[in-house]
Amino acid sequence: MPIAINGSGTVTGISTGGISDTKAVADAAMPAGSIIQVVSQTTGGQATISSTGTFASTGLEATITPISSSNKILIEVNSPMTGFAGGSGSQQGSLKVFRGGASGSSVESSTNGLSLQFGEPNTYSDAKILFLDSPSTTSATTYTVMMSRRSGDSTYSFNRNGQQIASIVLSEVAA
Repeated sequence: MPIAINGSGTVTGISTGGISDTKAVADAAMPAGSIIQVVSQTTGGQATISSTGTFASTGLEATITPISSSNKILIEVNSPMTGFAGGSGSQQGSLKVFRGGASGSSVESSTNGLSLQFGEPNTYSDAKILFLDSPSTTSATTYTVMMSRRSGDSTYSFNRNGQQIASIVLSEVAA
């Protein structure tokens, strides 16, 4: 008998013992590279930092609970209109992702974000981060986007004017 999905959303033509009301393939049995779950957060808020050598929260963070400690977390951050307000000379700032919240540790091995050079005050651009993390846990894990002004004499702004939407997307990837 052919399997049919009826207009009411019911399925006919499946013999007893075919597919139950539970998931046909358990999350833990997904092939390597499969996306198990996706969590996202957005903010329209603005954040700025004027001091150098420190990190400040952008207000953008998300929490995910991996189902397997061997799975990885793909982190995607998009921050429109990030850059420097005013100033002169060389300006350098960055966005980084920290695992464990604002007091956690950076998950990236290199600095990401914007580096603006002399003659480019009031310059803003989209900042993007794409990183595959290995948290090695099944506990709830928070990823926080932090910003830093590394040099220069102007203010580093995240989501300048708060008129755009910045986002973080966490995707659990089966190992």
